[in-house]
Amino acid sequence: MIRIIKIPCFIICALVAAQFYAQADTVKLLAPTGPYPVGTMIYEWTDASRFANYTTHPEDKRTLVAQIWYPAKVGDTDMSAPYNAISKDYQKVVGHSFSRPAFHPSVQNTNLILIAPGRGTERFLYTTLSEDLASHGFVVVSVDMPLIGYTIFGDGKIIKPSTAFQPPPGMMGGPYEKVDKFFEAPTTMGVLDLQFVYEQLKDLNKADPNQRFTGKLNLDAIGIFGHSLGGRIAGQYTSDNKYVKAYAAMEGIPPRAVRYKGLINIPTAMLCSKGTFPYAEENYNSFLENAPSPVYLVIMNQFGHNSVTDNPYIYPESFGYDIDPQLALEITRKLITGYFVMQLRGVGELKQDLKDIEQLIITKNTNE
Repeated sequence: MIRIIKIPCFIICALVAAQFYAQADTVKLLAPTGPYPVGTMIYEWTDASRFANYTTHPEDKRTLVAQIWYPAKVGDTDMSAPYNAISKDYQKVVGHSFSRPAFHPSVQNTNLILIAPGRGTERFLYTTLSEDLASHGFVVVSVDMPLIGYTIFGDGKIIKPSTAFQPPPGMMGGPYEKVDKFFEAPTTMGVLDLQFVYEQLKDLNKADPNQRFTGKLNLDAIGIFGHSLGGRIAGQYTSDNKYVKAYAAMEGIPPRAVRYKGLINIPTAMLCSKGTFPYAEENYNSFLENAPSPVYLVIMNQFGHNSVTDNPYIYPESFGYDIDPQLALEITRKLITGYFVMQLRGVGELKQDLKDIEQLIITKNTNE
């Protein structure tokens, strides 16, 4: 079942007005750096093969919220899209996407990039990164997975992350066998979610009822970015599906069998803040030492765990990271966009291209 979320006009108009009559508490995101305008739309997709397990009705099926950003052809009548029209915490945020415009006619057979959010985060907190990727001609899909992250449905219903997936204090310091075991259940759930979303995108690519995405996607060579638990989910998904040709993760590591058996045979990018790396070095090494293909290990000085998201930029007083939130996002999108352009289009070389960014220490690890 496919349901497109339609945002009420009064909400969209309010966001448009905010761009021209800036309010004191309005936060405008960084402008994308690519040549294409950006469109966005939201789908709710129900997997009839799985039960929800998060509602009061045991027969309910699992429903996911997927937001798509894409290179767009924007006309005079196209309106700006809200950052998130439902969550009151984020209605003051103004992005650079337009609501459901036409797909840009000059972009053909472009690569899809999936985003697996971290535990407790929302799909839209990766908007700065998603808009930038879309402005460079990619199609980006960020997925809210109920019980893993906060999921806000179009009718206003909110599903909070499951406490069963929240690691107890001290566990993340190891031993890693225990960490791997703890995350098996949400990882399995998340992989099934991403696989279901991929199948819906295949259907859109084959025959979009609105013709927007029909024939536009190269689904044989996709990329995936995962954050935190989303990085673990993305790692397993990459191992399971050979059509994933690019995998990057921020402070998320593939499951144990994937790491030790070297089951990901594509060049990957592993990101970690400098403060976290000493505690996670053994875990990263278990991936680096067994990887059959190059791994770009990126140590990010002054970054925090959520610096790759919009949250510190929107609410800087709530985060105590050393790096300025705007600078963190500028670096993040250079890094992630640069990696996907390199890996999926064969243009550039990550370590060389970013060598002048003093906050990044990039090593290219090979076991050849």
